[in-house]
Amino acid sequence: MNALLEVEHLNKHFGGLHAVKDVAFTVERGEIIGILGPNGAGKTTLYNLLTGFIAPDAGARVVFDGHSLLGVAPHRIASLGISRTFQLCRPFVGLSVVENVVVGALGSRRGERPRRGDLEARAHVLLQRVGLTGKEGMPVEVLSYGDQRRLEIARALAARPSLLLLDEPFAGLGSGEIAELSALIRQVHADDGLTVLLIEHKLREFMRLVDRVIALDFGEVIARGTPEEIVRHPAVIEAYIGRTEDEAAHAA
Repeated sequence: MNALLEVEHLNKHFGGLHAVKDVAFTVERGEIIGILGPNGAGKTTLYNLLTGFIAPDAGARVVFDGHSLLGVAPHRIASLGISRTFQLCRPFVGLSVVENVVVGALGSRRGERPRRGDLEARAHVLLQRVGLTGKEGMPVEVLSYGDQRRLEIARALAARPSLLLLDEPFAGLGSGEIAELSALIRQVHADDGLTVLLIEHKLREFMRLVDRVIALDFGEVIARGTPEEIVRHPAVIEAYIGRTEDEAAHAA
């Protein structure tokens, strides 16, 4: 196994709130790992720490592909090969769909300086890939919520990441849209060899997608394992899924 991301002693206090408590885990290349937990468990705070939006408390170790991420600005972390989506869609209002993806490509790794035409060509390829063909010139404001989710993924992929962090990509989507987006995530993972971290509350698709699960509650890791192990773990059942093993198994 070849660890792409190594996290040790990750803590974050917001005043008297200990939002992330001594979290430690590794992510191997090519894995899809799920981050599971109830609201307030620290999942999005964890993503913000990994991507440089907030700084961890002293004593943390976060190493990505041999590079320490401590004190590194978000745009530098993106250039190292980490892209993310957000819990709420954040398109660049005032730009077209294709221009949004071109902006994402500006964060490409390894000091690449492609021409504008090359960036636009790549953006068109990605938009076709995520199912937004024919909508390239539209203002992002008129896209449906499902299409904005697809755009978020296209924009994240434009930077050519090796690690993709997805924050509740199925939120607000219908069952058909969830199935299509889930298939897209599988395809991107298989075709590009992407490593993926996934936060999601739609448990059925979540458990079908991921190889391993890291379960959080009140900011700390309470369980690790395969989806099958996690849905039967007593601490996870109590914290998130329900009170009985039968309920947990049914939810998955």
